[in-house]
Amino acid sequence: MMLQAQVPAPGESPGEWWDNTGRGPARREADLRRGITEGTEEDPVSFFPHDTPAALAAELLAEHQRHQAATPFGKPWPLNAWPKVPTRFLMASDDRFFPAEFMRRVVVERLGFQPDEMPGDHLPMLGHPKALAERLEAYRAEL
Repeated sequence: MMLQAQVPAPGESPGEWWDNTGRGPARREADLRRGITEGTEEDPVSFFPHDTPAALAAELLAEHQRHQAATPFGKPWPLNAWPKVPTRFLMASDDRFFPAEFMRRVVVERLGFQPDEMPGDHLPMLGHPKALAERLEAYRAEL
């Protein structure tokens, strides 16, 4: 089960994923459709947790942000192919960090199937925890 995930290609590092998938141009296009012009510094609340309750989003940004080390972004994905295991991909259709059109394309290209979708921003576990839990339980029950 993957949620809002970067889908790796064999030998690709997470750092290479951004350019290899075209995430930058896809995000600029999505931003322009929302009326955000290139070079605009967007408020973090309107970008990441825009669909999360305001108090929870404020707490997240004020108290729970951590610096991400660069190390994990340099290590290539070690497998030659996606493992032959049941795989589902769930995306939040209102994510502004990984725009929906972009994620649909990446999932189809790299996993070979359409992702499932639910409402929410980049952090559906905060904005829609019950709906997410129901989806995860449904996936578990299918197995």
